[in-house]
Amino acid sequence: MASKQTYLFNTLKKHQFSGEVKLVYPGRTEWRFYLSMGRLIYGTGGEHSVRRWRRNLAAYLPNIATDAAYLETEIRSVSSDTIKFCWEYELIRRWLVNGKAERDGVMKMVNNILTEIFFDLNQTIEITFHLNSKVNIPLSEQIFLLDANQVIVPAWQQWQNWVSLKLGDRSPNKAPVIRSSEQLQEKTSPKTYAAFSKLFNGRNTLRDLSLQLKRDLNQFSSSLLPYIQQGYIDLVSVADLPAPISPPTVIQCDDKSPLVACVDDSPLICETMATILKKAGYQFICITEPLKAIAKILAAKPDLIFLDLVMPNANGYEICASLRKLSLFRQTPIIIVTSNDGMMERVRTKMVGASDFIAKPINSDELLNLTNKYLSSK
Repeated sequence: MASKQTYLFNTLKKHQFSGEVKLVYPGRTEWRFYLSMGRLIYGTGGEHSVRRWRRNLAAYLPNIATDAAYLETEIRSVSSDTIKFCWEYELIRRWLVNGKAERDGVMKMVNNILTEIFFDLNQTIEITFHLNSKVNIPLSEQIFLLDANQVIVPAWQQWQNWVSLKLGDRSPNKAPVIRSSEQLQEKTSPKTYAAFSKLFNGRNTLRDLSLQLKRDLNQFSSSLLPYIQQGYIDLVSVADLPAPISPPTVIQCDDKSPLVACVDDSPLICETMATILKKAGYQFICITEPLKAIAKILAAKPDLIFLDLVMPNANGYEICASLRKLSLFRQTPIIIVTSNDGMMERVRTKMVGASDFIAKPINSDELLNLTNKYLSSK
């Protein structure tokens, strides 16, 4: 993988490519890199883009990360109307320009973010790439430029060390959780077990925990391997943290497979649906900005739409009624997602033209049954 990455980015450097490079792991996820004259400006994407950004912010710009009130105010100020290409990069650039962040810290943060991304790419089997020269990053928006080999080589070395520790089949983006508490308690001291019980709750990844504990990622993960191999501790997938701007992400499973859309302001609901439906072979698009839902649905033309009932600044019933007025979506199955499945909701669901409804929390069997029911012909 590293040789292919090097070849691709060296070729882009030779031709002085400027724009966006998208690397896609079919059916799973995608990463986006922004280049100017063949050199890296920034990278994002993957399964934990927000977690990665926040984690590296804490590591390299602690004065901002520890000022919770200021940080959350800054994040809430992000708008798709003002961000040129990537909200994560725009905030870092803003802090550098206004003197809130030191240049050295910003450089280290961006460098490590890119290294983490290339590390994750080394765990993938098949990658396709797409170039988009229409994405233009003005010179005024560029902090500094990196040669891709400056991050590809260290990432490959980290990956080789990870493999040498017999961790190659496990991802540092997984979260440890205790599976057999009684057996683990027998095999560890009371102090160690108490620490494990507090830390391994399935909410923080190995990368997150190594930073919190100020321990080397490889050494920390390797120390847990015996407990993992014996089944006392398991590594589970964990959702990304919510992002201030969540553009629709289409997960390509098969160009011919039906496309399912979910309009919900909760990233957790979208992540849950994505995981279930991707495994079933469906394409999936998540839309977390309800005010832009109709425009994005028009652009994507999904075969089935899940629509949250209660969202900020929008109403699921109103969006459903608006879609039904469009000839393109008069026959498209629309399923209302609601935490209240009372009789009044059932009646109103039918009145606005929805095909069905599903209750929260999402049940995987019910979700698949409904999806298959309306898309079986496809």
